[in-house]
Amino acid sequence: MRFLAACALVSLAGCVTAGEGDRMRADIAELRQRLDAMEVRDRDITEKVAKLRTVLDEATALLGRNSADLGARVAKHDADIAAMTGKVEEAKYMVGELQKQVTEATSKVATVAQTQQRIVDRVAPTMPEDKESLWQESQKRLAEGQREEGRRFLRSFVQRFPSDARAPQAQLQIGIAFVQELKHSNAVAEFSNLIQRFPRSPEVPEAMWQLAESFVALKFCSDAKAMYQDLARRYPKSPRAKQVRGRLRDIQKIARDKRLCTS
Repeated sequence: MRFLAACALVSLAGCVTAGEGDRMRADIAELRQRLDAMEVRDRDITEKVAKLRTVLDEATALLGRNSADLGARVAKHDADIAAMTGKVEEAKYMVGELQKQVTEATSKVATVAQTQQRIVDRVAPTMPEDKESLWQESQKRLAEGQREEGRRFLRSFVQRFPSDARAPQAQLQIGIAFVQELKHSNAVAEFSNLIQRFPRSPEVPEAMWQLAESFVALKFCSDAKAMYQDLARRYPKSPRAKQVRGRLRDIQKIARDKRLCTS
C-alpha cells in the first residue's frame, strides 16, 4: 500500500505547486500514521482472535469432557438405579414369602393350641372344688381303669385335704395303682411316703406289706425280708401279719437265685 502511494506521488510531482506539495506531504504523513495505526490494530485484533480461538478450543474441549463425564455418570446412575430396583423387588418378594411363612406358622400354632386344649379338656378335666366331689371322681376313675387320672385326682385330694381320714387311703391307692401297672419303683416311693407322712393311720400295715411285695418284684430280697419282719413285729394282730411267715419262707427259697434276688 505504501509502494502504490509513493508511485502516485512521483507521477504527480511535476504538476503541483510547493504549497500543494506540502499539503500532500502532510496528507501522506497522516495517511501513513493511519496505516501504521491500522496495522497495529490489525496485529492486536489478530492476536486477540488467536487468543479467543484458543479459549474457544479449550472451552470446547472442556465441554466435551464434561459432557462425556456427565454421560458416564448418568449411565452409572442409571445402572445403580436399576440394580437398586432389582434389590427392592427381591426384598419385596422375600418379605411376602416371610409373611406367608409367618401366617402359616401362626395358623399351625393356633391349631396345635386348640388340639392341646381339647386333649387337656378330655384327659385332664378341671378338678372339683369340694372334697366329696373330688373323692368320688377319683374312685370313679380307678373303677373305670383310668389309673393315671385316678392318681391325679387322689394326689389333689391328699394335697388339699391332708387332715381328712381318707388321705392315707388315697396315698395307698396311688401306690397300688402303680403296682397294677408294674411300676414298682414308683410304688415304693408312694408306700414309703404314706408310712412317713401318716405313721399312725390304719393303712400303714397294708402299705408295709405292699412295699415289701414291691421289693420282691424289684429283686431286693433283703429289704423285703426286713420289711416283712418289721410288719409282723409292729402289727402282729393285722391281717397281713398272718401272711408274713409264708412270704419269708418264699424269700428264703429264692434268696440264692441271682435271677430273682440281687440283694
